[in-house]
Order: sequence, then structure tokens, then C-alpha cells
Amino acid sequence: MAQDLGPYEVTGEEQAHGYLHVYRVRSPAGAGRLYWFEVKNPEARAAFFRFRKALKALSGLGALPPGVEISAKPGRYYVFWPELVAPSALPAKGRRVVREVGRIVAALAPLGYALPDADLRLTEEGVCVAALDPLAEHDEAEAERLGGRFLKALPHTRSRVRRPWQAWVPGLVALVVGFMLLGFGVDRYLNPPEYVLPDLRGQDPRGALEAVRDMGLKVVFVEASNPEEPRDVILEQNPPPGTRVKPGRKLELTLNRPKTGTVPDLTDLPAGEALRKLEESGYVPAAGAEGPSDLPEGRVLATAPPAEAPLPQGASVRVLTSAGTPPQRTVLPDLTGLSLDDARYLLSVADLRLGDVQEVPSPEPEGTVLSQSPPAGVALDVGSPVTVTVATRGEVLLPENATFAPPPPETTPEAPTPTDAPENPPVELGPGERIVPIRVPLPQGTGGPVHVRLVVEDEAGRRVPIDTYAPGGTTLEGSVKVKGTARFQLFLDEFLYQQWTSQAP
Repeated sequence: MAQDLGPYEVTGEEQAHGYLHVYRVRSPAGAGRLYWFEVKNPEARAAFFRFRKALKALSGLGALPPGVEISAKPGRYYVFWPELVAPSALPAKGRRVVREVGRIVAALAPLGYALPDADLRLTEEGVCVAALDPLAEHDEAEAERLGGRFLKALPHTRSRVRRPWQAWVPGLVALVVGFMLLGFGVDRYLNPPEYVLPDLRGQDPRGALEAVRDMGLKVVFVEASNPEEPRDVILEQNPPPGTRVKPGRKLELTLNRPKTGTVPDLTDLPAGEALRKLEESGYVPAAGAEGPSDLPEGRVLATAPPAEAPLPQGASVRVLTSAGTPPQRTVLPDLTGLSLDDARYLLSVADLRLGDVQEVPSPEPEGTVLSQSPPAGVALDVGSPVTVTVATRGEVLLPENATFAPPPPETTPEAPTPTDAPENPPVELGPGERIVPIRVPLPQGTGGPVHVRLVVEDEAGRRVPIDTYAPGGTTLEGSVKVKGTARFQLFLDEFLYQQWTSQAP
């Protein structure tokens, strides 16, 4: 049994008899005795309500001590009786005390309780009942016999007289009605009606009991915790809605009683252990997050809600874990103009490493760094790779079967002169194909190599027969095989320098 029953803290158990448990408890109002009824059958229900009726009768006489609390809620049938410190009222002395005891005996006798079942104490206000045995049961005659001395002291005590025969008429009528009801009951027992269970989910216990009151079902309440639903509503029912049932069938209703706890402290725990501890505490791990920290990777930094925060059990808790120490950063130096070995050394000094090395034709000394990626001045993680482009021996890329003639000593820029009479050695030509000579004078004073790119577009498609670097002031000569009308575009350092068209013959 749990150590706490509602607002009462159990300090010991005095009696356990079937459906009744008697505990010694403490509450904010003080110590006392708690009569706890497990009302799961008609016998327990009848005993509890007989006991409650007796307490109401005593309360009407002013014979109950202050602080008696009665609860008849589903699943919480109990009576709290505060501890009463006063001398015993028995043996009674004085006419006033004898009469008060007589009134108490007269009130309890019709309900099956007799004088020995009550602990009577004498207080300044009069005779008070300090305890009453809930399981005691006597017929009225025995109860009157046990308390006869006190009943005789009551004023207006009626003596027994012989009743005339007319007095038996009500009894006979009641007997006839009883037989009729018995016959009706037997018929109902042999041919019980059927009912269709309504949907009780979402209702409060009072409404649910009212909905099935006339079905004769044995309603049992069980508790569950769902923080997302209101307190004291029906979460589930068994049998489910729509089931056809007969009187006497058990109906189990799950009542929502969310349990409130506190978020456990998971700081510095490994993620797996933290999640297990969270589930053991009755909470659901939600999607978490990571953040840089000096703690080892995977260790818990914090939770949301934070540790020790009150939270209904079953709610979600997010966990923030460590992503490890943040990487150190360094600044990428300018590598252009250095040799490849010097660039590699400078990168090692900056805690970086050399990545891909791309070579392009250039008039610069072979191995000179022409460009880098990322550019200089960018902050990078320590150990990041850096791609560099270095110069290699320059060469002119020609199309298949094309040649470059040596440039004349002095030339001036001129427009391309297309012609259909190639001076190169004859090559095999397909239908509609021909050789177009190319002569490209490059401008002087460029201050470095020029990126030359020739784009040709004809019936065979689009292509780039020349893509190279060449010194300014030189002339590139060669020939290109084309088909049909061809359109030429010459790009110097990615700018359109000239364009022309060679018409098909």
C-alpha cells in the first residue's frame, strides 16, 4: 500500500479486513484514524454507506468531534476521524450524561450499531463519539438490549402495546408487493435485458455513472496518468463503446490522474544513460540538440525544462548534449607568387594543409602559385585543405590536324581573314566539311600572359578548339575543321575580343 493516501500520511495500519483498512495517519489538521473502504462489490458499498449514514446521524446530535471528513468519490471512499483526547464517558454518571448516551444509542440502533461498538468520551461540550466500528452489525432488538439502561432514561419512551388487526394491513400489502417484485426480479434474472454501452471517454466520473446507472453494471475505476488530458476525465473504457452488455457485467473506466514529479538532474551524464534515467522518472525524451562545450562529446549539458522543475509525468523533456570542443580557427595567408614548396611550408605554419594542386599553362616560372581557393584572408578550421593553381610549361592547344605557323617578326592586329584554301597538309573531310585557317594577333602591353579561348559553333555543334595562355603581342596561327556555316568567337581573358562568320560555299 502506498505511504500516502490523498492528503494523509500513513504512519501505521491498525486493521485490515477484506475491503476495510484502518490506518493511523497524519494530516495538516493533526493525527487521527483513517477508515479506507475498497468499494468493489455490493457488500463493501452497503457497509460504507451504512457507516456514513450513522456518522450523519451522530453529526445531527452534535456527537462527532470536529474535523471528521467523509469522502464518497469513486475510488476514494474513506472516513477520517481525528484523534480525541478526553476521558471515557462510561460508566455514565449524572442524568444528563445518561440521556446523551441514550440518544446516541437510539440513533445508532436502527443502523445496526450497538453501545459496545462506539468509543464514547466526555468533553466540555458533552458526550462525543471518539470511534465507531464500521464492521459491527446487530439487529435492532439486540442493539436495544445492549443499550437498554440508557434508552429507558430517555423521555417519552413508548411502551409496547398490542396492535389491533388493522395494524397488520400495511404489512400484508407490503408482503403482496414483495412477492410481485420477487416475480419481476426472477423474470429479470432469467431474461436479463441488453444495453449498448455509450462512449464515456472524456466524461467526468459523475456523468459516466449517471449514463450507465440503469444498466446494473459493476463499475470499477482504475487510474492512469496522461498530462495532455484534463484531470478526472475518463481516458478509456472496457468494454469499448457500442458493446452490448447485460446487467452485472463489469465495466472498467480509466480515470486520468496525472502524476506530478520533478525533472531529474542529468548534467554530465552520457546521452544513453540520461535517456534511460529520464524514462525511469516517467518522462518522454523529446528531440534534442547539440552545442559546443568543454565536456566530452555526448555528455548532457542541460534539459528543457531544467532540472528539479515540477512537471507532470508523461510530459516531454528536451536534452542538450555536448558536441565537443569547438574547432580552432586560423587565417589563410596569401600564397600567390610563391613556389609550391614555399606555399606548402607557409600553410603548415598556419596549421593548414595543401589540398588539390591544379596545373595550367602559364609564362610564369613552373610551379609558381597563380591562385588559391579559398582566397587569402578567410578564416578556416585548423587542418583544412587549400586548393592551389600553379603554373606549368605553356603550350598551345590545337584541334585535330591543325597547326600553328610561327608568327612574323612584326604584325599589327587585324581582323580574321577566313578563306577556303587551307595551306596545311590535306586531311580527310566528310560531306560539307572544310578547313578554315585561323590567324589571331594578340594585343601588346598586357603585362602578362593572355588567356586565349576560341569558340566555334557550326552544324557539328559548339566546341572550344583553342583554350590556352600566350604572351601578349604574339600571333597565333592554325586551322580548324568546320561543317557548313561556322561562327567564331575569340575571348581574351574571358572578354569577347573578336567574332566573325565563315559562310558555307
